[in-house]
Amino acid sequence: MKFGIALGYVSKLSLLETIQGMEQIKKKIKESLKVKFSLIEVNSSIVTDKHLWLNDDNQQTKRPIDFDISYNNSYGEILQSNNKWRRYFLGELGLKENNVGIFTDFQAIERDSEISNISSVTYHEFGMEIIKTEYNIEEVNKAITGIFQIISTVDKEVSRNFTKLNISHFGNTLIFVTHKKLKELYPLLTFNERINRFGRDNGSFVLQDYVEKLLNQSSANQFSSDIFDFKTFSKIYYYNSDCEKVVSIGYVSYTVDREMLKRQNNILKENVKTQTQYHHLLKSNKLPMTLSCGIFIDRITMGILEKQHIGEVQSSIWDQDFLDYCNTNNIKIL
Repeated sequence: MKFGIALGYVSKLSLLETIQGMEQIKKKIKESLKVKFSLIEVNSSIVTDKHLWLNDDNQQTKRPIDFDISYNNSYGEILQSNNKWRRYFLGELGLKENNVGIFTDFQAIERDSEISNISSVTYHEFGMEIIKTEYNIEEVNKAITGIFQIISTVDKEVSRNFTKLNISHFGNTLIFVTHKKLKELYPLLTFNERINRFGRDNGSFVLQDYVEKLLNQSSANQFSSDIFDFKTFSKIYYYNSDCEKVVSIGYVSYTVDREMLKRQNNILKENVKTQTQYHHLLKSNKLPMTLSCGIFIDRITMGILEKQHIGEVQSSIWDQDFLDYCNTNNIKIL
C-alpha cells in the first residue's frame, strides 16, 4: 500500500455521492447522540486565553498555535482539543445536576499530528461533556455502549441508501478488553501489533485500563495529567477491512478531580501547569465532575463510505507527492 491505499483502489461512490453520504452520517449521528444523552448543543470556542490553560499539550508533545493580542498585551491559543473548555463552560453555567450535559461539533488544527491515511493536521470531533454526581466505571461502559449502538445503526441506515456499499462496517457486538488481557493473548507482539491483531480477530472493541502502562512511550499517544482520569479512560476501536488496520473512533472517560490530578501529576511531573487558572479551579473543586466523550466523526464516515484515505472525506493539507498520486489514480481528495 502506498499512502495507506491499496493498489488499484477505486472509490465505490462518486464525489457527489460521497458528499451526500457525509451529510447523512454526520446529521444522523449528531441528532441521535443529542437525543440519547439529552444534550444541549453549544458552539465551542476556537481560541483560548493562554494563561487560562484550556488547551491540551499532551505532555508538551503538541506545540500550541498561539498569537499575541495587541489591545491588552495578552496571548491567545487556537484550541487543539476542547475537553477542558467543555468542562469549564459547564462550570461557568453553575450546573450540578446529574446527567446534564452539552454537545459540541468541534473542528481542530494540530500542527504536530502524525500524518497517515487516517490522520491529518485537522480533525473533526463530536464532543460530549456530561455532569456526573458519582464516580462509577459502569457509567463509562453504558455511555460507550450507547455511542456504539448509534454508530452501528447509522452505519446500516446510510449504507442501505447506497447499494454499492456493504450494509455493516462496525458489526453488532462490542468487546471490552484490558491492556493486561491483550498482553496475555499476544505476549510476543508490540502494543500496536496487539491492537491490530485483536481487532482483526474480533472486530469492534473497547480498550480499557491501559494509559498508565504506556505513559511516556514514544510509540504511544501522550496524555496530560489534568484532563482524563487514566483509570477510566476507554478508547473505541474497529477493524477497517478496506485499510486492513484497526482505527480508533472515539473515547469516554471521567475527568480528573483534585485528588486524581495530584496523583497523576506525581507520575507525569507536569509542575509547570500547577499555577494556571484552570488548575486553581480544579484544586478548589470549582469544576463539576464530568464524563468526557469524543467521537472522531471523519474516521467513522470514512469507514461507512468505504474510503481508504481520510482525505476523501476531510479537507486538509497534503504534500505534493500524495496529491500527484491521487490525481494519477483518480482518487478524489477534498
